[in-house]
Amino acid sequence: MTRNPVEKPILRKSRASVKVGTTVTKDNLKALGADRLADLLIELAGQDVALTRKLRMALTAVHAKDKLGKEVEKRLRTIQRSRGFLPWDRIRPLAAELDTLRQSILGDVASADVGQAISAMRLLVEIAPSVYERSDDSSGYLSDVFREAASDLGVLWGRQANRDPAIVVTDLLTLLDDDGYGTCDRLLAACGTALGETGAAMLRTMLLARLRDLPASKGNSDYHTDIARMQVIRHLRDLADAMGDVDAYSEAVSLSDRQYAYTGDVARRLLDKGRAREALDWLDRETEENSRFYKENDDLRIEAYEAVGDRDKAQALRWNVFRERLSLPHWKAYQRHLSDYDAIDAEEQALDHIRNFPNRSVVLSTLLEWPALDEAARLVRHHTAELDGRDYGTLRPAAERLSEAYPNEATLLYRLLVEAVLDRALSRYYAYAAKDLASCQRLAPMLTMAEGMESHETFMTRLKASHKRKLGFWSLIAVP
Repeated sequence: MTRNPVEKPILRKSRASVKVGTTVTKDNLKALGADRLADLLIELAGQDVALTRKLRMALTAVHAKDKLGKEVEKRLRTIQRSRGFLPWDRIRPLAAELDTLRQSILGDVASADVGQAISAMRLLVEIAPSVYERSDDSSGYLSDVFREAASDLGVLWGRQANRDPAIVVTDLLTLLDDDGYGTCDRLLAACGTALGETGAAMLRTMLLARLRDLPASKGNSDYHTDIARMQVIRHLRDLADAMGDVDAYSEAVSLSDRQYAYTGDVARRLLDKGRAREALDWLDRETEENSRFYKENDDLRIEAYEAVGDRDKAQALRWNVFRERLSLPHWKAYQRHLSDYDAIDAEEQALDHIRNFPNRSVVLSTLLEWPALDEAARLVRHHTAELDGRDYGTLRPAAERLSEAYPNEATLLYRLLVEAVLDRALSRYYAYAAKDLASCQRLAPMLTMAEGMESHETFMTRLKASHKRKLGFWSLIAVP
């Protein structure tokens, strides 16, 4: 008896497997082969000047690395000479090109010739004014690249063998003095290695001499003198950071007429150096009357108290911050340092304080974050009139959190949101109000008529009577 051969099943490629081969990925493109990819790139480059430049740079980096720096500078000078205004849709592409050039300088050019890389990176920094003057960089794309380039320049100076600290100081001051756009804000902080102790001492001496030579300030009307003084002091602070010298930083702050604005910065640096008592000394100079930054530095005070072993003061401040701001991170930190027995009493005391806090929206957010959903629902139920329907950032997430277990209270919040929009005829928010009303409709079957809760039908009747002329809104609603 002859046996029929077993037929092998026909394997069909799934759509997913077919799609994998056509998806633009590195592996799939490699499968095309070098010749095909080269043809595609040549075709595309013929239609895209930016791609042509990018390919030329890539080829130069491989076949003539010693000439790459000159190619980069050539392109930068072309950009510098351009005079046409840059429309908004060309800002991002230009920023991307400049960033690619920056990375080429820092990588390929610097690996071949650090001196050439320094020249090219400095040129990139120096063309910033000409680019800013013909563009609107409100997005910050261009300024981010230029600031990064300035920081890279400091790093490249540090990589240069046999560098002369005096030349670094001169070049650094020239760039800082000519900077009218904040391009070099990060430059000095990146120059620690480049300056070394010798260069840092020279620069500090020169900056202090400048400070002494400035005329005395004549008060609020003497804007130019004040700005010049602030710039020199900022350079002294940046220099101290570059050298990791917290004492020099605190001395620079002491030279300022606005030293309370930097009290926290000094304390932070002292704490990082393990000098908590000195940090407290600086923080103790502040009072609520003489510094608007006083409360911003509370976390530094807590950290310093803990570092010197004064747990009681740290706990007292944590509790005080919680009471003033309903800050749950401070409450949780406070609770972690309590015994189990004390934590129970403290929790009830904290909840009682939250319940009586005057700002009901803050209370609602805090109870949801605690989490205490039953308390949040009670707040909505008994203090609906004290909640502002315009506060959608609080009320809408609260309604979503409460909707499953507390549909009545969630509905009250959604209704507040709807009426806040309609009462003010805020037509641009009608779509949001329509979604909130749809949420009311969804929750309607779960409502209980306890404590005078208005039914969904009654609410809709009232809403239509009050806002029947708002046709733009009702056109979004499927009215039965």
